[in-house]
Amino acid sequence: MEKQWRCTVCGYIHSGENPPEICPICGADASFFELIPQSDELNIATDIKKSAAKPVIAQPDNEKAIRQALYRISYGLYIITAQAESRDNGQCANTCFQITSDPARLAIGINKLNFTHELIQKSGKFGVSVLNQTGHDYARRFGYSSGRDADKFKGLAVHRGESGVLLLDDALVTMQAKVMGQMDAGTHTLFLADVTNGEILQEGDPMTYAFFRASK
Repeated sequence: MEKQWRCTVCGYIHSGENPPEICPICGADASFFELIPQSDELNIATDIKKSAAKPVIAQPDNEKAIRQALYRISYGLYIITAQAESRDNGQCANTCFQITSDPARLAIGINKLNFTHELIQKSGKFGVSVLNQTGHDYARRFGYSSGRDADKFKGLAVHRGESGVLLLDDALVTMQAKVMGQMDAGTHTLFLADVTNGEILQEGDPMTYAFFRASK
């Protein structure tokens, strides 16, 4: 009899020798799956039906509960680009969100150790390329290496915006923004910025963090 595994975040039931690498429903990784005790085939079937109707979620300790709760917040995946002193760089980020529509204003969260953070601090501007659902390679390229060591834009189709930042050609939309304020958030800086330019390049659905994890 196959083992049954329950996602403690959303209640999804998986059958197999091991839990799945990623939950196809909520994107949680294997560490959030618990083995459902197997007494007999009837009890397992009943347990699955109950779970489908009303998931029974085991309550972990508070620290783990916080981490699981954060997994349920919906994120997009974006390529944040910056340019200063004739240097270009970009990174993958999931913290980018609208603050107001009038004026058009957004915020991004960038790790202080990242080269992109250094360039934004120097120039006071950045670009945002919103990935489509086939943008996995961009997320890996801009998220798994440092721009201090390699030219992440080499071989890619890009264009330079009016503000001077590079933007991806293969993106749903792009925006350029000018920093108007910032807040120290410990390991990261939260940059508040006015959107100065925008362009629509494609139709389609944006890449989300959960979609990337489930389909990578």
